[in-house]
Amino acid sequence: MRISNNMMTNNYLYSLNNALERQTKIQEQLADGKAIHRPSDDPIKAIRALRFNSNLGMNEQYTQNVKDATSWMETTDGALQDISSITIRAKELVIQAIAPNTSDGFEAIGKEIDGIISQLVQVGNTKLGDRYVFAGQKDKTEPFQVVKDTTSGLVARVVYQGDANKISMPLQPGLADPSKDSVNLTGTELFGPVVTLPPGDPNAGDSITFLNDLIAVRDQLLTGNPDLTYLSNTGLDNIDAGKDTILRSHTTIGARMATYEMTQSLLEGQNIIITGDVANNEDVDVSRTLIDFTTSENVYKAALAIGARIMPPSLVDFLR
Repeated sequence: MRISNNMMTNNYLYSLNNALERQTKIQEQLADGKAIHRPSDDPIKAIRALRFNSNLGMNEQYTQNVKDATSWMETTDGALQDISSITIRAKELVIQAIAPNTSDGFEAIGKEIDGIISQLVQVGNTKLGDRYVFAGQKDKTEPFQVVKDTTSGLVARVVYQGDANKISMPLQPGLADPSKDSVNLTGTELFGPVVTLPPGDPNAGDSITFLNDLIAVRDQLLTGNPDLTYLSNTGLDNIDAGKDTILRSHTTIGARMATYEMTQSLLEGQNIIITGDVANNEDVDVSRTLIDFTTSENVYKAALAIGARIMPPSLVDFLR
């Protein structure tokens, strides 16, 4: 009989502990609204949760990449608009110089061209935060450095200190593809390749093509008696070639911006879908869980009441 009572007591305590554990589990779910707190709660849902959250984290990272890339390209686009306007002004001045002018008139136009070169360098050194947008991957280095003539104070040449490498912000898994993922323009894409002026040239050394062409036009004008044939042919042709290079760069950035904006919309839509999958997998049905909690509470209270009947008397019962 004693053995039977012990078995009954042990079974009762086991069942009571299970009821209390279930009630505690439901309380935990109601506290944060999550159905899964450990893999043992539901192994299948736990695996799904890992996969969904991994996809969500990856999607959010690509979304951030798109935002960073868009910010970079918007800064580049604004700089290109300024450069285009400045270049158009340079062409207007050369056309003006082809018409009859006095020596002072040529000199004034030449000095304005020199100012335009400095403006182009200033805009070419545009930064986003502490990063130069036209420096390639050497984005902490100022890409365009002006070397001035010590006698006249004019711009002698402009040296490009960046590189020709691309900054990539991938939008999908796998290795970065500079032809698809790049968000920057290098200085040579903007103003043409680097040229080296021979030692006999008064401005000898490395210089950037388009700015070097403007320096040549300026020098002609500052003679006071420029070669108008050179200005109307070579000078204007070089400026038009520079404008075309800038326009192609602007078109490239515009097309890339459109691609990234479309990708951002897709990623944001995907983010909503994945977030919904996570919620469906992990979130509890509050109304159903409240019913389960009430039921488990009633079961626990009933178990306590039954336990009071079947548990053997103790010394405390006789001390009352």
